[in-house]
Amino acid sequence: MEQAELRRYLALIYQLFRRDLTERYQGTVLGFAWLLVQPLFMLGLYTLIFSEVLQVRFNAQASNTHFALYVFTGLLAFNACAEVLTRSTTLITERRDWLLNTALPSWILPMIPVIVSVVLEGLALCVLLTALLVTGQLQVLGLVFYLPFLLIRILFSLAAAYSLAVLGVFLRDLRQLMPAFLTVLLFISPLLYPLELIPTDLRPLYDWNPLAQLVEAYRAALLQGVFEAERFGALLLVSTSALVAAAWLFQSLMPRARYVL
Repeated sequence: MEQAELRRYLALIYQLFRRDLTERYQGTVLGFAWLLVQPLFMLGLYTLIFSEVLQVRFNAQASNTHFALYVFTGLLAFNACAEVLTRSTTLITERRDWLLNTALPSWILPMIPVIVSVVLEGLALCVLLTALLVTGQLQVLGLVFYLPFLLIRILFSLAAAYSLAVLGVFLRDLRQLMPAFLTVLLFISPLLYPLELIPTDLRPLYDWNPLAQLVEAYRAALLQGVFEAERFGALLLVSTSALVAAAWLFQSLMPRARYVL
């Protein structure tokens, strides 16, 4: 790919990304400020519910606020993945005119929800880091150890986006099934409870759940300042393989998808 062509594609991706965000908040009072208001509200809500109402803690020495930050950290990964999964099922059908009436390369479209998810996760991360700093729990190397696992999350998200985008053209029920799937995914991932509470006979369900592994890696990096190299290696292998398979599926089905559109 020539440099001029690469710049053209990058400019196109930026324009589509900007249009996506503009359409999302068009007509709202706060506009783009919602990007920051939403994670602030959610962190405040978790702190109120888990610290004051339920008074949940890991043990007698741990603070209630720590559990709220524990939940919020896990939801960084879950919410970003949920954003991609939800948007991807109708991505191509909603942008049908772009594909059929312009020279837009089809492979660019699945990148847009992934880029949006990175921005949303980045803003939520800023809120989390500020809260950790205020409460004296900020880990100096936490952000450095977090970034490799953000890359893993992006690879998984791209794999999901390419697969669901093209399958959504043929299987329109995916859009209706996704909320139920996300609800199941929420409860089979250690988001609202620590992994240690899971019964031994159910542990394989979590050991083979990539999102559960990613959530634990996020928490180890951001809350403990620990980089889990073995977990990173396994997730890198799985996420790369998933993306390769998804790219093949997208390339194989996209010509037929254009015909269906």
